[in-house]
Amino acid sequence: MKVESVTKLLGACYEAKRIAELMPELPKGMKPSHIHVVDIIYQLQEANGVVRISDIGAALHVTNPSITRLVNDLVKLGVVGKTQSAEDKRVFTVSLTGLGQTYYKRYLDDYHHEVAVQLSGISETDIAITAQVIHKGLSDHDQIVRRN
Repeated sequence: MKVESVTKLLGACYEAKRIAELMPELPKGMKPSHIHVVDIIYQLQEANGVVRISDIGAALHVTNPSITRLVNDLVKLGVVGKTQSAEDKRVFTVSLTGLGQTYYKRYLDDYHHEVAVQLSGISETDIAITAQVIHKGLSDHDQIVRRN
């Protein structure tokens, strides 16, 4: 790939980051990474019913200790409930509390609908290709970093 192409891609990524910065101000103690975990928990709950901490880590391609720290933060904030498995004490399941559901609605569902309206002039194909390129680029980068 040409350096000029990388420059264009990175410039576009910086511009796209502005979309995420338009999210409503988060409640005290909440970070964007917390909201991302809330989103994944919601999605996994909808798909599977039960969500383990390891499921969140796998979905986000993040280590379990990192996810455990974020989940523990969310438990302290009253956003997530956490339960230890009776069969295997090493396994914890999590679910969104009522407050977590409220945060999902406001900071993800409602916000995503607003962004969808703002981006309505862009074709679904262009959005899918853009997302695919970014995800592939990050995946390829992670593999390179792991090898070094």
